[in-house]
Amino acid sequence: MSRCIVTGHMGYIGSRLIEELKSLGHDAVGVDIKDGKNINSYEGLKEADDGCFHPRWFNFKPDYVFHLACFPRVGYSIENPVQTMSNNVIAGSNVLNFARKVGAKRVIYSSSSSVVGNGSGPTNPYALQKLTTEIETRLYSEIYGIDTVSLRYFNVYSEDQAADGPYATAVSNWMNYIRKNKTPFITGDGTQRRDMLHVDDAVSANVFAMNYKDSFHGRTFDVGTGQNISLNEIKNIVKEYFNDIKFVNVKPRPNEVSTTIASTKELAALGWKTKISINEGIHNCFKELKNELS
Repeated sequence: MSRCIVTGHMGYIGSRLIEELKSLGHDAVGVDIKDGKNINSYEGLKEADDGCFHPRWFNFKPDYVFHLACFPRVGYSIENPVQTMSNNVIAGSNVLNFARKVGAKRVIYSSSSSVVGNGSGPTNPYALQKLTTEIETRLYSEIYGIDTVSLRYFNVYSEDQAADGPYATAVSNWMNYIRKNKTPFITGDGTQRRDMLHVDDAVSANVFAMNYKDSFHGRTFDVGTGQNISLNEIKNIVKEYFNDIKFVNVKPRPNEVSTTIASTKELAALGWKTKISINEGIHNCFKELKNELS
């Protein structure tokens, strides 16, 4: 049994991860701003001016620190770049410093495929913030010797994903619109392609990263299926279950990324790969929705 701290444990991925860790017999606790434990405060994981940490966390002596907490909305980061910089970058610094001082074995950082943009790097503040913490995570491994790894999730989804949540995808938005008998929309012409990662596989990747016996030395890995699907193709799957549904196209978002696809070779070489294909996962979403509404 290992002791684990999960930041963002009340979020979409974090809530599932902490439950999985507990089910595997680990002693897992969470830090989340939603329950008043801001990472950037003494009550969270920030080091006080006198060099001390809050005893609740320091005395827990975690073996592994999973850092998932962030403000993950691209649009929100564009409107509030300074606030999100504090929550997404400074928080990462506090987590890494805490893990170093407490003697954790490994930090597992949740990053995003948005850092790649269209192939030339970040196209919005959120992506830049994620890349910044990736770099700091690697430097902590190089300078301080603490083992770290960054996991770049691609578009995470599931059958029960909240449509108004920060990780909301077209899949969850469309499911919600269908429930409300509203017309779902497609940004742009629908030809943009996305590698879609089921949330169960995102959790599985974290557990694999914890259990991996060798050192990661600050490496970064794509976490996805290595395939992708267009919004128009997802629309066609929707129509298999709701053949009378109509879609409307709306203006594309600024700096819209045209294609995302994970490079899966590196993680596969270590022994991990996804279990749920894009086709299977998306079919399951709308099959369950059909059953729900029947």
